[in-house]
Amino acid sequence: MTEGCEGGWPHFHAYFAEQGHLVEEKCAPYQSTTVGSKCSDFKGCAPVAKVSKSYDVGGAYGQSNEADMMKEVLRNGALCTEFQAPNIFATYSSGLFTGTGFE
Repeated sequence: MTEGCEGGWPHFHAYFAEQGHLVEEKCAPYQSTTVGSKCSDFKGCAPVAKVSKSYDVGGAYGQSNEADMMKEVLRNGALCTEFQAPNIFATYSSGLFTGTGFE
């Protein structure tokens, strides 16, 4: 249910943060993929925070824009986001990516 996003879908991150809790990265380090991971792999991680309410900036999925996101960060702090990477990222390996026009 990640729609091809190996690191997961932000809506699920928000759901788990509301229904469960957040843990320290040293217990559940970022791995850029969820393939092969199970929730039980992290059952020993102590809770450190919980999200009380998540919502879509802009009112609905896909309805946000850069200005709304900047206001949200200013008013409420960090966002859980995603972006649509252009196909050129399939061959990217390292360094600073500065390509444009790769829609």
